[in-house]
Amino acid sequence: MAGASRSKVSARAVGGTARYPIDSVSNAARILTMLAHTPQLKLSDVAEQLEVSPSTAHRLLTTLEAGRLLQQNARSLLYEPGEDLLSPAPSLTPQRSRWDLARPFMGELSERVLCTVNLLTLKDGNVAFVESVEALTALRVSSRLGAIMPAHCVSGGKVLLAQLTDAELSNLYPNEILPQMTDKSIGTRDALLAELQRVRKRGYGTNFGESKHGITGVAVPVAGGTGQVGLALAVSAPSSALAPARVKALVDDLTHTAFVLRTPAAFSSALGFELTTESRPDQSLLFVGA
Repeated sequence: MAGASRSKVSARAVGGTARYPIDSVSNAARILTMLAHTPQLKLSDVAEQLEVSPSTAHRLLTTLEAGRLLQQNARSLLYEPGEDLLSPAPSLTPQRSRWDLARPFMGELSERVLCTVNLLTLKDGNVAFVESVEALTALRVSSRLGAIMPAHCVSGGKVLLAQLTDAELSNLYPNEILPQMTDKSIGTRDALLAELQRVRKRGYGTNFGESKHGITGVAVPVAGGTGQVGLALAVSAPSSALAPARVKALVDDLTHTAFVLRTPAAFSSALGFELTTESRPDQSLLFVGA
């Protein structure tokens, strides 16, 4: 999961063959395209896919890092999307996303709790950040819109993984050792299964520096019934502003907004499921296979 996909990313994948190709620019574009398949890039895999030497791959990666399009994880030394790659995503979207309907509710929550608010969905062993509302405070976590991260390293990912059955989790994690984003990340499958049991029991997930040092996150499920879309609603903030003592109050705020997101007819219709009139606020904490 940590390495790049083994299928080669061709020039056609980044828009076809250029009339006046510049190899370095073409290779940089192909590196960024690889992030659509994996949240982290390994130097050797990049070199293999681009069919260049490791030294050339390293120069390309460090150039993208200097331009803040990539950042190197201090623990794993793998390359991840940089802030300047993620920040323009909302303005570059050519049409309204189906997730846009959630933004007013997410914005209200962000203003109330002074945190960045994210909506996530599970994609194999990763989570995709499909909507994000950045906090307006001076000290804040930037928007994660468009980011893909290992599910076991973030609060929303844990919430979504907790909805899976033991058999599904075994298929998703066939190996005991798991990739880590920081030294606080869960590093083994047994530790992950134990954490997911705790998530199911308490109804929410947490992330204390497991995806990035100094960042804390809390998440609850938005929908978790059979046939429904699996989403997680999460808040994140610098750890100095989100102490463990705040978690319980944040879970209450998140649960309220998650219930609101589940009930509007327009929102539920856009996500492709119907909600009954018997829905209750505590249903946002129900898990499949719990």
